[in-house]
Amino acid sequence: MHLIASTQLIVASQVGTDVRKLVRDGYPASQVLGCDLRPEYIQLGHELFGDAATCPIRFFTSNVFDLPLPSESSADSIAAVPDPAAVSDLGQVRGALTHIYTGALFHLFDEETQYELAVRLVTLLKRRPGAVVFGRHAGLPEEGYIDDHLGRKRYGHSESSWRCLWKRVFAEVEGEEFANRVIVEAKLEGALGAQAPVDLRRTQMLYWSVSIV
Repeated sequence: MHLIASTQLIVASQVGTDVRKLVRDGYPASQVLGCDLRPEYIQLGHELFGDAATCPIRFFTSNVFDLPLPSESSADSIAAVPDPAAVSDLGQVRGALTHIYTGALFHLFDEETQYELAVRLVTLLKRRPGAVVFGRHAGLPEEGYIDDHLGRKRYGHSESSWRCLWKRVFAEVEGEEFANRVIVEAKLEGALGAQAPVDLRRTQMLYWSVSIV
């Protein structure tokens, strides 16, 4: 069976909790892919859930930043989409996915790297109404760098700057006319809480979706 219009990809799936929850809630496992950079996270997930021999979900390792930028590739270079069970690299599903989820990923990077990540995710998305990239990560009421107790350079987007980022991405990749078909929703909700390091407590969780209409 080939990847079809309802195939979902979860990027940075780590131990696969979100992926398994999706399937447990009724989404067909044959149409779900989980991807992470580190194979040890996938192995830990199998150990945690005790399903190494029985898990029907396809997990694989791949680096999203290894995907070529749109200027470096063309539609002619997109290979035929393989059976989901055979997917082993993000490059195999370029332009084939209708749902992409990223949880707690974007806030790991600086502003420019977040933009580059968004561009690469867009190359995976099918160009059809209803296709969506969505997720959640730390954000700020006013965009700026997040105070990081480990000294990392991490950027926090606001609701408005996050919308601008995705509009800019689609305008670059597909042109202004196509970008007008993209609806970006973003909402900050609640502080990260007392369990977070002191320097992160001013951040909030940004829930968002980017849909083609």
